[in-house]
Amino acid sequence: MPKTPPREDEQPEYQPPRRRRQPVTYRRPPEDYTLDDHPEIPRIKRASRTPYQYREAFNEDEGKQSPRTRVQERNPRTHAEERKPNPIMVEKKRRSTVYAPPPPARRTQPHRPTARPQRDRFIYIRNSLPVIITCGLLFVLLVVGSIIYNVSRPQVNTTTIVMPNGTTNNQQPVTPPASLQHAADPHELVITPQDTDHPPPPVNATSAYLLDADTGATLYAHNPFMHLPMLSTTKLMTAVLAVDKRNLDQKITINSAMAQDISQLSADSTVVGLKKGETYSLRELLYGLLLKSGNDAAVVIADALSGNLSNFVAEMNQRAKQLGLNDTHYMNPHGLLATGHYSSAHDLAILGQYSMNIPVIHQISGTLAYVIPQGGNHQAVPLINGNQFLFWYPGVDGGKPGFDGVDNFVQVISCTRNHHHLIGVAMHTNNWWTDMRDLMNWGFDNFKWISPHDVDSPQNPIPFDTLWNYFASDKKEGTIATSDGGRYYIYTGFSISGPIMTYYDKGGGLKQFGYPISLPSVSSSALVSQRFEKATLQCDVIKKQCGTV
Repeated sequence: MPKTPPREDEQPEYQPPRRRRQPVTYRRPPEDYTLDDHPEIPRIKRASRTPYQYREAFNEDEGKQSPRTRVQERNPRTHAEERKPNPIMVEKKRRSTVYAPPPPARRTQPHRPTARPQRDRFIYIRNSLPVIITCGLLFVLLVVGSIIYNVSRPQVNTTTIVMPNGTTNNQQPVTPPASLQHAADPHELVITPQDTDHPPPPVNATSAYLLDADTGATLYAHNPFMHLPMLSTTKLMTAVLAVDKRNLDQKITINSAMAQDISQLSADSTVVGLKKGETYSLRELLYGLLLKSGNDAAVVIADALSGNLSNFVAEMNQRAKQLGLNDTHYMNPHGLLATGHYSSAHDLAILGQYSMNIPVIHQISGTLAYVIPQGGNHQAVPLINGNQFLFWYPGVDGGKPGFDGVDNFVQVISCTRNHHHLIGVAMHTNNWWTDMRDLMNWGFDNFKWISPHDVDSPQNPIPFDTLWNYFASDKKEGTIATSDGGRYYIYTGFSISGPIMTYYDKGGGLKQFGYPISLPSVSSSALVSQRFEKATLQCDVIKKQCGTV
């Protein structure tokens, strides 16, 4: 019975789709084509692997399946329909035999990437921010780790500085290199004192240095790298270049240019007395340079060897750089005060060591007196060595002093005892004999008393002794203040300080106890004692009581 159509107000009955109970294998429907549509398919096709009768039987069995499992499929075409011939034949298109020129090449503009908008750049940076932060943190950790490692690992080259009060800040002792000017850090020093039973002496000088010329070891250093005018010790570098550049027997005649440069020297300048037209050998000029400290001799040497003063000064600075004199700069060949003309105690010690290894400079600078013979349009010129140490301190064999005529004295001293060669430097001192004597006594560990006042005599006068009042102030009782408020006795090379010095002064001093002859010793946490010539003083630091033992 046919179903009546629903009324307009009647809702259609909803029937949900039924779900298949078992999966159905998808079967691809056969393709509908004819030979006209696909001429490339050959007319004789490969026989099917499934016999035709079997396929027909399979289709009949499939039609008897249950409606629930039956799949609606399109009826395949029969084999006869597939073999139906195509009445229309399509002929393959032939290539034209008429020449046709190829189309013109199409020129295209190269593709230019469009600029990224500013907003997209910020978005890219924002998206990459975690990566940037991570890389930055890794870099910071790497740098900090390297710094911590370098700080924490043990250092081989440690610095030991000698304090003005005679105390030392000793760390791990290390043997320094043979040439200090070639150290990795030119301002790092290792102090290796040879005298351990005496304290390093304090000095009146602004800076001082003591160098073992045989080993290159630094024995003492006080403000070693301070820049100070080196005065006439400049002439050591002038002599070094002169010996390197020319034959010492070469004759040099004073010409107009040299005479003009000599006339530019100050009126009170120390000179040999060279005049225009006079002829000297380079060796004679070196005697006038190192003994008399003639500034005119320095000018003539510079002009003769380099053509003018500027060229010679440039060579001086170049040689200073080669020697490792990092705190030295020259402005002239003679050492008169000039802006930018300076050196240091350390550099002067290195220069002294280098110049004293040149035999002719060592020999000339150690000569007490010399006379330039008459000839070459000049009279005989007598010369006296201005290095006063040569005349009274045992073992001094060379060097060069410098003096500004007021109270700043500079000296580079070469001294040899028992085949032990030392180079001492004192810069800007008004008591040069005390400072250098104390340094040499301490370096040789020999405190046998000797004074220029005792050696100076009318028969054997020390040059320029009148400038220092014949060294009348140099006495055994002389002392030098130390930075800790104590006193250093130059006679024995020991110092006193603290409660022992207080008790020493109250108890009678030198008259009662004599000179100190040992370093202070600490027997316990509270007791400090020190030996003197006539007694041993001992103090209880906690109870603040002192007495003799």
